[in-house]
Amino acid sequence: MIIAFGILVSVSIAVLFIVTYRYERRMRTAWRFIGFIALAIALLFFIIQRKEPSVLLISLIIQAFAFYAILRGVLAEPSITHLKKTGEVKSTGVNGSKKGKKKSRGRIIRIVIGLLIGLVIIGFFVLPGYFYIGPYLPSLLELVALAFIIITIVYQYRRYAKEKKKDGKTRRNNLYPLVAYILFALSTLIYTIHLLPDPDIVILRQMSLEYSVAWIAGAIGYGIAFFFLALWAWPYVKARPFLRTYVTFLTIVVFVATFGALIFTLFAFKIIERNNYELMLKGAESQVIVMDDRANTGMFVARLIAEDEEIANYIQNNDYDGLLSSLNRYLQSADVDILRVYNVFGEVVASPSDIRERGEVYANDNLVAYSILERAQARSYDTAPGVLVDYISTRAVHPILVNGAVIGSVEVGYLFDNAFVDFSKELSDLDVSIYTGNKISATTMKTADGVSRFVGTEETDPDINQEVLERGFTHTAIQTRFGEIYYSAFRPLRDVNGNIIGMVSVGTPIFVHLEAARQQLLTTFIIVTLLSLLVSAIGYYSIPQLRGSTKKAKKK
Repeated sequence: MIIAFGILVSVSIAVLFIVTYRYERRMRTAWRFIGFIALAIALLFFIIQRKEPSVLLISLIIQAFAFYAILRGVLAEPSITHLKKTGEVKSTGVNGSKKGKKKSRGRIIRIVIGLLIGLVIIGFFVLPGYFYIGPYLPSLLELVALAFIIITIVYQYRRYAKEKKKDGKTRRNNLYPLVAYILFALSTLIYTIHLLPDPDIVILRQMSLEYSVAWIAGAIGYGIAFFFLALWAWPYVKARPFLRTYVTFLTIVVFVATFGALIFTLFAFKIIERNNYELMLKGAESQVIVMDDRANTGMFVARLIAEDEEIANYIQNNDYDGLLSSLNRYLQSADVDILRVYNVFGEVVASPSDIRERGEVYANDNLVAYSILERAQARSYDTAPGVLVDYISTRAVHPILVNGAVIGSVEVGYLFDNAFVDFSKELSDLDVSIYTGNKISATTMKTADGVSRFVGTEETDPDINQEVLERGFTHTAIQTRFGEIYYSAFRPLRDVNGNIIGMVSVGTPIFVHLEAARQQLLTTFIIVTLLSLLVSAIGYYSIPQLRGSTKKAKKK
């Protein structure tokens, strides 16, 4: 809504000043008028920049020129109360004669020439800066604009101090623009920091993030500043029928459009949030399916090895070198992480995945014992030793039979490590984290250096721990994960006995899924703004009484 408000306010203020300048020929200088117009256009470009980043420099250049023009206007006008407070029109001698008209035309020509010269100077300033200053150019342009507005504040305050002993209307007419200029200065300072490229200080880095608190505060500051400018202009507007009617009509249209946009936004984001929850649930389900598929692949490989007669002959003949060589071919071709062959006593006789395991006894291992005693295959999720935290793994054990007699068993397993979650993210474009217990054992989420990962981090959310790890339910949540807000879904992981040994999490940063919606909403707001202005213009020019009052005002 800040974006919508900014667009509506900026364009409406611009139209207000255009109409004002059209019907009021008594202004001694048009610099301030041009400054307000340029500032409104700059704000509009700055908001459109959220959709098209290429217009950022254009908006900053226009903003710098706008503050310069406002400064020129403040310096040129000796009194802030120069504009008439009543609807009476009296000739000031500036435009009431041919000589005055010639002076007016000359002044306009000088202004146009000054604008052209200013654009040339800015071009010479910006283009070299783009090549030599690079990413710091936006902040530098904001500093230039800030310098202009600070000087304006100084002169405006002197004027306010000089005329504050006059009547209340005069004080207000001096105070309102002063407050607006101060708000412009604060917002410009905030945006100067916001546009810094990757500052090293933490608080400055947070302020430079997209849609940070700093960006929102700057947008609100601009909106309030325009509000104070509207308060300053209102006594002048309400004394003139054509302006009063136009502004009233435009205000009604703006409020209706803004209220409609608010309702549309609320409904749209509710739908987006619900759809994202469903997407995360489907993502978590898909992740479990991928893990089950990996487990089935392990069982398929285990069956192939167990039914390989060459493997059986090596075991019967105690040819462990031949057995190890044959198993190495399976290890490389199937790309498994765990490959062991046991004898009937549960002793490892060959382990090409880790030769140090030879001789270890797994007689008390439920899967190995079940496979040998029951002469049946078995698979389960389990844990495997890791560096910072144990991995979640899948184990598939198949008996090796010769003429119906068990001579051993073979185990094939896969680790669900960082390589696996990276593969999953390539398939789904979602961040995946696998937990052993409540600690992350594998994740696609990386630290600020882009290399390290948050492996070993504990899940501290009590709702997630209770719902998923204790009660075994699927859980969805919006949570802050390592500095970013995520839509997330969690599903428990169980071993063959039904015990929960961990969980899998699928998530995505909120801004990724809201970006497309934000672009659509911004486009909608721009269209609504243009339609609002079109409707207000049609309404204004279609009212005969209004046109009659305008003609009478011109004759007077």
